[in-house]
Amino acid sequence: MIKIRSRTSLPSDTVLVAPAFLKKWNLSRNQSLLLQFGITTIPIKLTTSEKVAQGQLLVSDACMNQLKIPAEGRFQVRKDGNTLIVGPYIGILVDKIKGRLPFQNLIHYTKMYGHINGALLAFSPEDVNLRAKTIRGFMYSPAKKTWISGQYRYPSSIFNKSLTSHPLMSHFQHNLGKTIFNDFRLDKWSMHKLLSRNVSVRTHLPRTILYQRPQDIARMFEHSEELYMKPVQGSFGSHILKLSKQNNRITVTHKGSLKKHFHNLQELGQFLQKQTHHSGYLIQERIKLVSSKERLIDFRLILVKNGHGHWQRMGIISRLGPRRSIVSNISKGGTAIEGKRMLRRILHRGEAEARATCRRMEKVARNIAMQLVSSGYHAANLGFDFALDTQNKLWIIEVNHNDPNPTIALDAGEKQMFHQTIKANMLYAKKLAGFGTSHPLKGRQ
Repeated sequence: MIKIRSRTSLPSDTVLVAPAFLKKWNLSRNQSLLLQFGITTIPIKLTTSEKVAQGQLLVSDACMNQLKIPAEGRFQVRKDGNTLIVGPYIGILVDKIKGRLPFQNLIHYTKMYGHINGALLAFSPEDVNLRAKTIRGFMYSPAKKTWISGQYRYPSSIFNKSLTSHPLMSHFQHNLGKTIFNDFRLDKWSMHKLLSRNVSVRTHLPRTILYQRPQDIARMFEHSEELYMKPVQGSFGSHILKLSKQNNRITVTHKGSLKKHFHNLQELGQFLQKQTHHSGYLIQERIKLVSSKERLIDFRLILVKNGHGHWQRMGIISRLGPRRSIVSNISKGGTAIEGKRMLRRILHRGEAEARATCRRMEKVARNIAMQLVSSGYHAANLGFDFALDTQNKLWIIEVNHNDPNPTIALDAGEKQMFHQTIKANMLYAKKLAGFGTSHPLKGRQ
């Protein structure tokens, strides 16, 4: 680990190091090299002095200003051919909330600085100047434990937590290469079509079609007396509808438990036309899932890539929905419990059966993760929603890749699972930035 300090007295292209640094990297005094920070590279001349401490690099003001290296922090250096690379330099891309970056939500990531070191930049899509390839963002100061506003160069890797559009991701992919993860956005219909191509996954998918006209509902009612309609681009359990057919009347349950009744498909179609204000709906057959005292039960499996680039299951959290609600989301009043505990206590599974069920979920989740990667998507931070039916069959409810929130672990009181997930995300970003890790992580690899 080294500290980088700026020196006004040095010539504009000079970096001053201790003699031991030259020996370590097999370099010579006054050797011409390239110095890289993020994706930006500049020519430098390396010189040495006995007065420089071994853990320091003294860099000219001109070089510091060109590369925008923060004047504090602990860095690593590696040599690649004729280039000295300083890092890791990691970007976290987030959407603004009410015009500001959500710094409160980033606290958990800054707490991992001791495992990452280097430079950590938070920014939003609108902060990027594509022409100049600069970012008006905020660099984390480990000394002051705050974020410093400034104009910076592009980082080496980016952890995408935003809902940004395709053009910006294409720009970053062109300039950074394959070091941006979770850089894709698939709506529910696109994800369903992708998963349907996998024979071993298809058996866990409910019958699903894209709603285009009221007759589609009639067609699905031929297979099931109860249906779910989900927004193609919905999240947090919002705008989900449950449709039930009894005699010649269709009942729609919405907003959790409110009910509306329709006498024919035309009336229902008019209602749906007012509801589909954004992306349209999917129609799914209703599976008779296990429940407890009229509370739906499902499971969230957290699967991320760690600092070695390996998939790792961080844990499984179960949710009990509000009584008689059609959704189980915590934001809609659901309750979170550690997954295996739910299986044992509420579903009355024995320890061996609970473990076997968790392994089944993990096997399907890893299969899906590998399919996403083989399809060209840089997935590394995923949340899988599963449910069991009354015959103990496993069903896929949703694959969350739009920044699945690990705070569900905190809702269940699983603080270690939460922090290990955040840590794995950051160590993977560090690996992508060119500075791999040997830190062991708890969890299944």
